[in-house]
Order: sequence, then C-alpha cells, then structure tokens
Amino acid sequence: MMDFKDGSREKKIINTAIIGIVTNFILASIKIFIALASNSVAIISDAVNNISDAFSSVITIFGSKLASKMPDEDHPYGYGRTEYIGGLVVSVIVLILGFEFFKTSVKNIVTPVDTTFTAPMLAILFIAIFIKFAIGFYYKKRGNFTKSISLKAVGTAALGDGIIACVILISAALSYFADIEIDGYAGVLASLFIIINGMILIKETFDKIIGQRVEKEISDEIYGAVNACEIVHGSYDLILHNYGTQRYTGSINVEIDAHLPVGEISQKLNELQIKIYKEYRIYLVFGVYGVNLGQTQARDCMNSALSEFQSVKSMHAFFIDSVKKSVRFDVVVDFKERNLSELREQIEKKVGEIFPNYKIFIVIDREFS
Repeated sequence: MMDFKDGSREKKIINTAIIGIVTNFILASIKIFIALASNSVAIISDAVNNISDAFSSVITIFGSKLASKMPDEDHPYGYGRTEYIGGLVVSVIVLILGFEFFKTSVKNIVTPVDTTFTAPMLAILFIAIFIKFAIGFYYKKRGNFTKSISLKAVGTAALGDGIIACVILISAALSYFADIEIDGYAGVLASLFIIINGMILIKETFDKIIGQRVEKEISDEIYGAVNACEIVHGSYDLILHNYGTQRYTGSINVEIDAHLPVGEISQKLNELQIKIYKEYRIYLVFGVYGVNLGQTQARDCMNSALSEFQSVKSMHAFFIDSVKKSVRFDVVVDFKERNLSELREQIEKKVGEIFPNYKIFIVIDREFS
C-alpha cells in the first residue's frame, strides 16, 4: 500500500541533525564562556538558545526514527505523523525559551549590569553569526529536499538565531567601542523575535497535525495523471489523507462513458491505480460517474444557469436519464457559503425551470485539493 521505510530519507535527516547537534553544542560552549567573561545576559540567552537547537535536533532524530516504524494492528497507517509531533515539541521549546529570555532581559533593563567585552570576543561572535546562518540554510535546504517538517522548523529557528546574534553583536560592539550599554534591550528584541518565530512554527505544525489542503503541486500532478487515462473524461473530488511526509492515501471521482463495459473500466482503473502508486507513492481509489457523452449542449446550458450562483465554483458528474426523467450532478461550492440548504433549494428551482417534471438529484461538494 504505502512505503513506510525510506532508509535513504531517514539517513539524510539523521545526518543533518547530528551536524546540527555538534555545531550547536560547540557554539553554545563558546558563547557561555564569553557570556560569563563579559557578564552579558543577551549572550547567555543566545547560548541557551543554541543548546535548545541541539536538543531540537535530538528530537528530530527521535521523530524520524519513530516515523519510520512499520505499521501494526493498532496503527495500520504507520507512525509518520509522529514527525509532526516532533516539530510541535521543537516549536513549543522555542516559544518557552523566548518568554524566559524576555523576562531575564527586562530585569536587566530595570537593573542594568555592566558588560566587559574584548576584541577577540567580538571576532568570535562575528564568526558565530556566519556559522549560525550556514546551519540555518543547510537545515532548510535538507528539510525541503527530504520534506521534513522538523528539519525545516529547526532551520527556520536557526536563521532567526542568526538575526538575533547580529543584534547581540551590535550591542556588544557598542559596549566595547562607545561604552553604551544596551545589553538588556538587545535581549528583549531577541526574545521577541524568538517568541514570534515560535508562534509561527506552532501554527504551521498544528496545521499539519489537524489536516490541511494538500500542496497544489501534488494535486495538479495527480489530476493530470488521471485525466491522461484514455477512458477518463474528467476527474474531480480528489481527497488525500496525509499519514506523514510523502505518505498519502485517498480517493478521486472520474467521469466514464456510461456505455463502457464494467470489465474494461475495472481493468483500466486498476492499471491507473498501479501507475499512480509507482510514480507518486499514493494509494488512490476511484469513484465512477457514468456520463452520457452526447449531452454536451445540455451540460453547457446547465453551466450557464449555475454561473448565476456566486458560491458555485464548478459542476461535474452531469447525467440526464430521459427514461426515468431525472437529472443528477455535483456542484462544487466555496467554503465561504454557509447556508447549503438554501443554496440547494435555489439551484433545484433554477434547474426545474430548465427540466420541468424531472427529478433533480444534487450533491454539494467542497474542493479538498
């Protein structure tokens, strides 16, 4: 059904995380030494932030290993979503540290403490900024390549840390060159940046856990692959359920000539299902709409009538049964439309004017992809 064990991806994530752990611990050790020597609350906050980044990388490794576990009876779709939980933990740590740094920095403003910097200290802090930015861009690049939300979260935090480090360096330089003490203010600015960054990361991770619309690039490719099938005259209602990075299962409805034999439809859709799984690692099941290909004029007339309703985005699965005197179709409605019952009544009334004495069957759809 789905690939649960991607050794190559897991290895890339773990190797990236290990590089981050080692680098952040080295930076933290150096900054702690400078902070103690200079009596700077801003630098000690930055050092603790590096330590938190190191532990975030540990969580990333743990989440990646757990996410690659094979499915069992209680979790038939595997453990892929644990990677999102790891990303959430990282985000919460960032937010908590931001508030702690803020309180410490405010105390430093109320009760200022003199700092003592040297030229070598400033040089080391300057080099540390480049290292931090390099880590951030490296994490982001590897996160995009592996589609790891945890790596991207840590990478975003690292880039934010680089900006914070710039502010702290400016504060230290002012203290050294001009004897101007803004260490507490630099700490406040840095902590506010951390807090905002943490809130953004939490929202992004919650969106993944709650469930959000699949990336347009993925849905466009799937629709394109399905519509390329020779018996498919249109595809709609793509729904994909995410069970971890690059792990999807879902369904899609397709319009098929109602006169085609069931055996031929079954064979072609089975071949299409296998093709999509091989190319995209997506397990897709199909719903079939039987359509009469000779109803083009009636379909155009219906589309024209439905265009009067602003909340109706499109129509599909249109079928007229002249023997049973029935009309059925699906309408895709904007999520902003709340009163679906009233909309249905209005559409039925409009369609009834076009097809008098016909039974009307309408399915109200939302666009999930």
